Amino acid sequence: MSDTLLGLGSKPGWKILDPWNGSGTTSSIADQFGCQVFGYDINPVATMVASARLARLDDIEHSSGLASELLNVASRTTVKISTADPLLSWLDVRTTRSFRAVEQSILSLLGTKGGVCVNAQTQTPPPFASFFLLCLIMAAKQFTIIKNNSNPTWVTPEKAGKAKLGALECSFLEMVAKCTLDKEGDVRFCDAVNHSSNVVALSDSKELPLADDSIDAVITSPPYCTRIDYFRATLFELAALGICPSSDQYRALRSKAMGTNLVRGVAPESPHNLAGEIVSVLDKIKGHQSKASSTYYYKHYKQYFDDAGASLDEIIRVLKPGGTAILVVQSSYYKDIPINLGDLFVAMGRHKGLDGRVVLKVPVKRVLASINPHARRHAGTRIYTEDVVALKKEF
Repeated sequence: MSDTLLGLGSKPGWKILDPWNGSGTTSSIADQFGCQVFGYDINPVATMVASARLARLDDIEHSSGLASELLNVASRTTVKISTADPLLSWLDVRTTRSFRAVEQSILSLLGTKGGVCVNAQTQTPPPFASFFLLCLIMAAKQFTIIKNNSNPTWVTPEKAGKAKLGALECSFLEMVAKCTLDKEGDVRFCDAVNHSSNVVALSDSKELPLADDSIDAVITSPPYCTRIDYFRATLFELAALGICPSSDQYRALRSKAMGTNLVRGVAPESPHNLAGEIVSVLDKIKGHQSKASSTYYYKHYKQYFDDAGASLDEIIRVLKPGGTAILVVQSSYYKDIPINLGDLFVAMGRHKGLDGRVVLKVPVKRVLASINPHARRHAGTRIYTEDVVALKKEF
């Protein structure tokens, strides 16, 4: 990432965008370079983690004493737990009540905007509040009892975990101390050059809240075309934020995400919508003899590339003339059909008038697709690469 910023010729004050910011690698490193960062994601857990990574070291160094005060405030807070609280699937009533009391103290003291506590389900808390919330969630997760699944991204509770009286609070203090040390060890640049106007927020990559021609460079890694359900992997963290997996809110988030397993419907066919190389891949999937190839799987892949195209349209809109978008993607397979995602993003970019090429291909041995036991049978015959794609907007 640092090499990418240097290669682009970034300067302090540059506006850097990551529309799939995830845990915030782009926003964190670009911030350390003195850039103004705009990091967006559709998952509120991801934006909270990314926001926490932007917490200033000067603040973090005082976190231990503040953590104790947050617990003092929580001990004087009376919290009523709804029977519908999604944390009750993961933790017993007493531990859930303790969690909500500490959460409330964090948001009331550190997470207010205009005197009103932010709703972490729909708004990203400020960096220092996100730091403490993340420590609290990681502390609480130690008391969960999670089912053993063959798919490590499919996280479900076996039963409600129980913590001894005061154990969650002690774990919280220990986690704050650990994360403080991690933050101190991770600082590579002087905080003095950092921007105070960085933006880490919830947003769909297909609808970016940015002005036209306002971004100097885009550095991002779009969701891979692997049918991995990333929302299931953060199910406990979403429950900690109050989002229930059976709720309309959860389903809406999953449905909007690029690469989701949920098929929203397929856009009408048009020879002008997608690059010819993508149409060719979709035709192969549609014509494959495997079960559901012409129905669910074709619709899934068509939806993925429709979303990728709409997102790329937004990147083009907000990128300054002469600006470059760097995308890191990974190849995959549908059955025996290779999905060379780097080449397909280049084709998509050229189809939309961008100057595009794959600037680096790195062989990858371990891929997320290999978690499927059926896919592992073909591991020896398949070649996977991680590709760095450069797409330049003409002047």
